[in-house]
Amino acid sequence: MKTLLLSSGLAALLAAGPPTTPPTPFGYPDGVAVNAAGYVYVVDSDNSSVQKVSPTGDLAPLAIAGLSYPTGAAVDAVTGTLYVADAGTHRIVQVSPAGEVSTLAHGRSLTYPTAVAVDAAGEVYVADAGTEPNTGTVQKVGPHGGLTVLARGLNKPAGLAVSKQGIVYVADTDNNSVRQLGPDGQATVLTASLNRPRGLALDTDGNLLVANTYDNNIRRISPSGQVSLLAEGFKYPAAVATDAAGSVYVTDTGSGSLRKIGLDGQVSTLAGGMVPAPLPTGSAASQLAAPKQ
Repeated sequence: MKTLLLSSGLAALLAAGPPTTPPTPFGYPDGVAVNAAGYVYVVDSDNSSVQKVSPTGDLAPLAIAGLSYPTGAAVDAVTGTLYVADAGTHRIVQVSPAGEVSTLAHGRSLTYPTAVAVDAAGEVYVADAGTEPNTGTVQKVGPHGGLTVLARGLNKPAGLAVSKQGIVYVADTDNNSVRQLGPDGQATVLTASLNRPRGLALDTDGNLLVANTYDNNIRRISPSGQVSLLAEGFKYPAAVATDAAGSVYVTDTGSGSLRKIGLDGQVSTLAGGMVPAPLPTGSAASQLAAPKQ
């Protein structure tokens, strides 16, 4: 009988078992926004932080003190200012491109802000879930941080978007629908065929993208109201954002990752996620792990 001799290094590697899975950098990735340079901001609710993700997937935390369960995010395309809905402190935080942090709005009507959006004129809108079913609102931030209620009676709204024409869209999450707000505050149902929709975003063609959370997919609603499937295979997607090139970014809470939908429709992971560390190419361990012919 022949005895297989292993080097001490390889023996130690095999005894240690497979490489451990690196922890995801996100506790609960929720809101997402993209700036003009292609950097993505990810709100991490569980860690009360906001991470800035480079186009290559490198992460850098923003220095925002005092956050307590932040939820939504939006970027002003003109100024580059980042807005964060902070549910725990009932306020909207703004971060300048230089990193200066201040409070934009804080008031009694902000009981649980869940989403924030910015229109082409720089006006800021907030979706607030309220404290009880059907007490959700959409509010607009005015001069000096004043808040005006545009719509009431929503059921835990958790997504918001504003078109170039000023049309406000809100995900009426617990009613499984997306609504369109008229100038008089009347909320018209755009579609009611969803399953706990949350994040909303508009693409370069004016289509409304919806994180259809409990169906684990991203839906696309055309300007004419036709609903189609953009991508699937997610694990409770929370929010969605688009860049100037047409790429789509999704915070996927179930996998703890930021995912990207390319122009070809392919879905990849840009940051986070529980991905096993690869074995070094050409190592003895990788050769042992290779499938047999």
